[in-house]
Amino acid sequence: MKTNPTHIFIADDHHLFAEGLIALLKQYNDNFIFTHIHRGDILIKSIKKHNPQLILLDIKMLGLEGIKSLEIIKKENSSIKIIVISTFSDVETIINCLAKGADAFTLKTTNIKALKKNIEKVLHPKFVNNYKITIDKDSLFEMISFQYKITKREWEIIQFIKIGETNKQISSRLFLSIFTIETHRKNIMQKLNLKTPAELIRFIIEYKI
Repeated sequence: MKTNPTHIFIADDHHLFAEGLIALLKQYNDNFIFTHIHRGDILIKSIKKHNPQLILLDIKMLGLEGIKSLEIIKKENSSIKIIVISTFSDVETIINCLAKGADAFTLKTTNIKALKKNIEKVLHPKFVNNYKITIDKDSLFEMISFQYKITKREWEIIQFIKIGETNKQISSRLFLSIFTIETHRKNIMQKLNLKTPAELIRFIIEYKI
């Protein structure tokens, strides 16, 4: 038995990006129907007419900026799910979007697989273990990298630190010397302006790395 279609708004003033995203998502699920909206003021008006289940929202839009649109939509109809898709990766922007009610955040530089995962999380939270407001891993790395200049290698090492592995274990996994791992850890601490291993663990927990 076929379920009712899910109506998704693509709110983005870049037509080529929106058309490409629609084409990719149609391959993912033929039960999705799409409406492309290129202005924030039109977005607000269109919601009352079409009542979408999900909005993929760009921050920078003509007419009314995305964050203001986000705030208005969530105040008027909190049941509509909103995933912010943006080129901005600074911590302040992401936290602001989540504070205004965004259900998830992803960067335009991330891959379609990560976006699909976020769509599943916000549309079907009861089928996803420990669902909460999320920033996908690719976007999280972009955010931390942009803010603190963390490299991909340092990010990889942080993932091992998170699960409690020692320098020796990490060096074995990455085929690097212990001295190299120690140097990376020192650089991580300096870039994040942290003094102790406990502070690093607190940082990992706080940002849900």
